[in-house]
Amino acid sequence: MLMHSFVLDALETTAADTFSHFEQLIDEHRSLEHRKNLEGSSVNESTVSRLQRLVPSVGTFVTRLPLKKAFIIYNEKYALTQRRHICISFNELRHILNLAQIMALRDGDDGDDTDIDEAEGENPFIVGSPLSGELHFKMDDSLEGTPFSGPKMITFDGDQTLYSDGANFDSNPKLANYLYLLLRRGVYIAVVTAAGYEYQTEKYELRLSGLLAYFEEKGLDPDHCDHFFLFGGECNYLLGLGHDYKLYPIKENGGGGWLTSTQHLRDSPANWDETDVQALLDEAEVTIKSSLEELEIPGRVIRKKRAIGLIPNKNHEIRREALDETVLRAQELLEKRNSDIPYCAFNGGRDVWVDVGNKRVRVEILTSYLGISLKETLHIGDQFLSTGNDVAARRVCPCVWITAPDETTYVLKSILRLAGMPYEEVKDDNESNSGHATLNVITNATKKNAIDMKEITRRQAIMDVYTGEVVTCNVECPH
Repeated sequence: MLMHSFVLDALETTAADTFSHFEQLIDEHRSLEHRKNLEGSSVNESTVSRLQRLVPSVGTFVTRLPLKKAFIIYNEKYALTQRRHICISFNELRHILNLAQIMALRDGDDGDDTDIDEAEGENPFIVGSPLSGELHFKMDDSLEGTPFSGPKMITFDGDQTLYSDGANFDSNPKLANYLYLLLRRGVYIAVVTAAGYEYQTEKYELRLSGLLAYFEEKGLDPDHCDHFFLFGGECNYLLGLGHDYKLYPIKENGGGGWLTSTQHLRDSPANWDETDVQALLDEAEVTIKSSLEELEIPGRVIRKKRAIGLIPNKNHEIRREALDETVLRAQELLEKRNSDIPYCAFNGGRDVWVDVGNKRVRVEILTSYLGISLKETLHIGDQFLSTGNDVAARRVCPCVWITAPDETTYVLKSILRLAGMPYEEVKDDNESNSGHATLNVITNATKKNAIDMKEITRRQAIMDVYTGEVVTCNVECPH
């Protein structure tokens, strides 16, 4: 809807006001939804906001979004209003919305970002966009030593968010450094992956090998290790980071167990009936096999304890159209089931999966288990279309939509600086102490402390990411 709300040759005078108008529509929508939640049946269910009339599929807005301020910041860097032939693109809108969400979480005040002046050229804090290209921050001594102000927990999809699709986290020291800095500031970090290897911890460790090695090299202290989690199989297998920088299963049942602690949640795995779980997977398997045959897909079906997938044959690719068709068929069938078991049917980019559970349930479990507010939680992922597995998280917590690990890196840079991270901790050795700092590298760490990612890769096992089977080992591989 935003893409059709701009007029070329008039952007300079109208674009900011357009974003301001959408802010008002979102505020009105949030207010009405809040009234419905408080008053229940006393509010006419047929009453809908103006935004919902315009966009019937509109989702939940957990916080306010300072869209006008975010647009002004982005426009200062990329001069959108100076264009005369190319209108604002979908990706640019995505970047602006992401920036607005980050700003809203900075102070936990629903986006009342009073420190950022709206007047063009007078912004004392930021110039540019954190989500595309380089982001520049002005020096601001008032930020030095200030406490961290931002999300209390950040959850991440794996593939295409922290590492390339089907790859491992083994070659991104910039991103590893920002995750390390967030942990040191007391932020909870959770990697939430559809990859389900049950509690075979060494397989998850392989996927995160470079990141875990970075934490060990930097000497992440035990208290901050306790803030790192991994949720496998959407929301089925919860692991934590030990003080030896290895992953360990979190206790499920009994006192302090994560299943026991979250059984009050309607959709918690603690309340699932295993017969219903397998019945759901049985139905999903039928429709996936039907798609495999009818669409002549070069792939095969594999079934796990809590998931069923359609994966490509070796040296083959499955066309996106076939993947989406398979997902939509599965969704259509499963939506007709009279079952309380939550699920997620999604296009993984190269494959199709139907998982028991979804990322909405995961957010609810983690926030309940750790005692964190949903409004203080941010989810970062790349699959927010109707055939993706990140979209469910939008129903309960703020989200940022990225398309590659590089964008995740820019997002974390922005969160750190907006949250008051001391300037010297984020700037690069090669930066001058002039008025602006370009945040495109990691911290002041010396080369002797840097992680040799190539050496990590050389020692890794090679694993089939679909099945978890170790295919072969490279030289000196400990497996």
